[in-house]
Amino acid sequence: MKRSPSRNVVIKGTLVEGIKESGLFMSIPWVREQFIEKLGVDPYPGTLNLEIKDSQDLDKLTELKSRAGIDILPMDPGFCSAKCFHVLICGKVKGAIVIPLIDDYPESKLEIIASERLKDLLSLKVGDIVLIEIDLGNRSERNGVRSSRKTAGKPTLVTTW
Repeated sequence: MKRSPSRNVVIKGTLVEGIKESGLFMSIPWVREQFIEKLGVDPYPGTLNLEIKDSQDLDKLTELKSRAGIDILPMDPGFCSAKCFHVLICGKVKGAIVIPLIDDYPESKLEIIASERLKDLLSLKVGDIVLIEIDLGNRSERNGVRSSRKTAGKPTLVTTW
């Protein structure tokens, strides 16, 4: 299924170290279940963290944050909600961005989830520039969006929408 260019936003960011908390968050059953059900992503226990530095890309990210996304809703009052969008990472791997809905979340930070450790799968290191294509259509797994999966021990990269 081909996508309309008007439903895509492309943003580039610099790979940065995270604060090493997302692995714990991804292992919470209700979080994992919502990522699988709503996004079609059985998340690797960690996120790929990007810092968006370019002013045009920051403007795109700000506009993206104002849009409706795929909601991840907390089952525990101690957690925040999040907004997600499907993405294609480096033109090769399907995943999703997760935007926590908290007041003090850094404006230039972007967290990406996928079914596998993206740093290994894409041979990325801190400081690399990462291009992501964001799907504004908000389709679910049932509607044609698939994530990367291992087949016979080897990753299968999905390169078409």
